[in-house]
Amino acid sequence: MTLLLPLHGLGSRQDLPLPFPAVVGGAVVVLLVSFGVLAFAWRTSRWSGHPGGRALPRLSRFIDSKWTRGLVAALGLFAFAWVGMALWFGQDRVTNPVFGFTYVWVWVGLVPLSLLLGPVWRTLNPLRTLHHGMVHLGLPADGFRPLSASLWQRLGQYPAALALIGFGWLELVQPDNNTLAVLQGWWLAWVIGCLGGAVVFGERWLAASDPFEVYATTVARASWWQRPLLVNPLRNLSTSTAPHGTWAVVTALLGITAFDGFTGTTWWVRTTQTSALPGTFWGTLGLLGMVALVGVTLALGARGLGRLTGRTFDRIAASVIPIVIGYAVAHYLSLLVLEGQRTLINLSDPLGLGWNTFGTAELGINLFWLETPAITALIQLIAIVGGHVIGVLVAHEVSLTLLPPKRRTSGQLAMLLVMIGYTCGGLVLLFSP
Repeated sequence: MTLLLPLHGLGSRQDLPLPFPAVVGGAVVVLLVSFGVLAFAWRTSRWSGHPGGRALPRLSRFIDSKWTRGLVAALGLFAFAWVGMALWFGQDRVTNPVFGFTYVWVWVGLVPLSLLLGPVWRTLNPLRTLHHGMVHLGLPADGFRPLSASLWQRLGQYPAALALIGFGWLELVQPDNNTLAVLQGWWLAWVIGCLGGAVVFGERWLAASDPFEVYATTVARASWWQRPLLVNPLRNLSTSTAPHGTWAVVTALLGITAFDGFTGTTWWVRTTQTSALPGTFWGTLGLLGMVALVGVTLALGARGLGRLTGRTFDRIAASVIPIVIGYAVAHYLSLLVLEGQRTLINLSDPLGLGWNTFGTAELGINLFWLETPAITALIQLIAIVGGHVIGVLVAHEVSLTLLPPKRRTSGQLAMLLVMIGYTCGGLVLLFSP
């Protein structure tokens, strides 16, 4: 996107405070040591059963009150309407806040929001609020053509996984994705596909198809707050029920981020610029290829645990959620800090008429730690390696509930190799020239 800051420009290989081979080698050693410690010190499942947690009654009553939930829902609906005004009536310029709102505040901002506040997006989601309003006006809550329980079970989150790939294509491949005409078409597709589907099939369609809600709820599984409980995020990832199709969602998310990094490599730039084939062809092929690569390797790693059903595959796929979060932090944190501030500034003037509605139009951009590239590189390194270490821990705990005692170490080796491959690949994509 020409609108946005180049995602990896502040974390290039030459900015690493350590030699690149030492970084990759050290990351591999960290994963191997982590697995070795777990294999010998964590021999039986510690978190089997219910995720558990500590109740906070006063906080829960406040959060679950009609007024609090109504205020949060109203905030989401107001933001939707305000940015929608910029989308349909604003100027077709990069200063239009709808671009930063869509590509930065929503797509990237969902990660820290969901980590800090849990599944809050279900309340913020303007499409849910609109659907609730329709139900109050007489729309059947289960839709005009409700689906059977077995069909909902089979459907899972697969529609959202496809929608996530579609959004990744918009962000990384679609020509002129920073023009209003293109974004208007995609917003319409999102509203009609998700809200229209909820009208026909019922509210459960939003949980199955809305890419932003599914992304947010997936990340929220790693949050300390699972209303109404304060929980251990690692235990929650290991024991909470994984929605059907979780593996497809994490595959899409990891594949999109990996492809984003891949497009910044010298090889990709040289190949696409010298090819006679259009860039859209290469971009589509590369995105689908990267998603497929993640899916195949994840399946091979999980296959080492034995013959898996779809439900157990979704459980082991939960170990990839920390990796998805680590990749998102490493790739997009600088983008969120810089372009997030720029979007806040532009939100005061959605129509480009010189307004200063929220008093933000005259604010400046604060670089924070970004003035020191080595700090950015260290944050990226810690995010990727840390996400994989947590992923190894979660995969180990889940594996202990799936494997017989004699295979509890050897059965995890394939998944460990996959995670080592993800670590090395992520570091190469981030810091390669």
